[in-house]
Amino acid sequence: MVYFNRFDLPHPLYKSFKSFFLNKKGLLLAILVSLNITTQASTSQIPTQTASHIHTVQVYKKGWNMSYPIINLYPQEQLTLEFDDFAYDSKNYQYSIVHCTSDWEPSGLMQTEYIDGFMPNAVEDYAYSFNTTFDYIHYTLDFPNDDIKLKVSGNYLIKIFELGYEDEPILVRPFYVSEQAVSIIPRIKYTGNANYRASMQELNFSIQHPNFRIDNPRDEVKVVLQQNGRWDNRIDDLKPLFIRHQELDYSYNHENLFDGGNEYRWLDIRSTRFAPEHVANIEFFDPHYHFTLFPDNLRGKKPYFYREDFNGKYYIEVKEYPDATIEADYAYVHFKLPLQAPLVDGDLYVVGGLSNWLLNDNNRMRYNLNTHTYETTLLLKQGFYNYQYLFLENNTTRAEVERFEGNYGQTENDYIIYVYYKSFSDNYERLIGVNISNSLKHSIKQ
Repeated sequence: MVYFNRFDLPHPLYKSFKSFFLNKKGLLLAILVSLNITTQASTSQIPTQTASHIHTVQVYKKGWNMSYPIINLYPQEQLTLEFDDFAYDSKNYQYSIVHCTSDWEPSGLMQTEYIDGFMPNAVEDYAYSFNTTFDYIHYTLDFPNDDIKLKVSGNYLIKIFELGYEDEPILVRPFYVSEQAVSIIPRIKYTGNANYRASMQELNFSIQHPNFRIDNPRDEVKVVLQQNGRWDNRIDDLKPLFIRHQELDYSYNHENLFDGGNEYRWLDIRSTRFAPEHVANIEFFDPHYHFTLFPDNLRGKKPYFYREDFNGKYYIEVKEYPDATIEADYAYVHFKLPLQAPLVDGDLYVVGGLSNWLLNDNNRMRYNLNTHTYETTLLLKQGFYNYQYLFLENNTTRAEVERFEGNYGQTENDYIIYVYYKSFSDNYERLIGVNISNSLKHSIKQ
């Protein structure tokens, strides 16, 4: 038995499964269904929101759909936002942009202080799906554009909503605008701590600012460290360990450690005709496709093996047709992870770009007592995906990778270093530098 765990099943499956969820927590679930908004992550301060009829949301630097949503202020670059709306008719969608603090709270700046132009503006580029079992409308927006220019650096949110309903967004996503006023030099290495050397990675770095004045680094500078696209294990409380002339050094040996984890598992659903590796069978239950995966293996006790991956990202592609944006279909993908007994100290999640890096009811796995297997079903657009199984212990916000994936210091990971600056006289936090590094390309072997 597969436990469907989504609130966003489309018509007509939505009606037949809605009653399934009305258990003893039914009142809360009914409220969520009526609000038409998916539940948010267990971890805090994740600035995203997605209505149940919105799918496959991607934000990336224009022309590079595997990039992170980070652009430079000077010269100003563009981002692309794409999403699918499960609808038969197009809507008058608008967008607005909000400037935020490093903690993703509204910065308090007036709109005219961070935007050159007027908001909201219309999302005008859309196309209807063609020859798919799920009807959807694909929307695309490039921004900043002729209607709006960004005037300051920092954290931003873009909100999509129907005309007249700006306080009820159907989509919220974060992005970053950097001044690149400082140089960030990363040094990723095996930690010197013998207890963690085999399993963790140490992210040391320095900030060089010969052309940027910093009078009080401990109070004026804030750094945020992020591994791949994850939000739950960010580090944001480091102060410079050494302050030198025009350089701030963050060479810690414990506070800047990340679990190495393991290379991501992969999933190929680009074709509904041929089952690739890891797919047990492809079935068509009128009117939709179902991909049933072979049960995944526990990797926690196995030796490390390098396999090239996308560090949790995904890309949309369909083998049989040329335009994946509107010709790629959606399918139900059934994940299975055998385990002798259910977990009592927390929950298990399928995590990666396919879950928007969230840990919530949409991607939480349920234990099937009949098969001794954790199972969940995700509705995914055809493409190539990375994913991992993360465990979130009760009453915690940082997920654990080691139990089901293993934890290895030599794993290939992306690391993003964000450097914020706010002087006594500034009224907002400037993002003065961003560095994206890789543990294989920027590592120091010891």
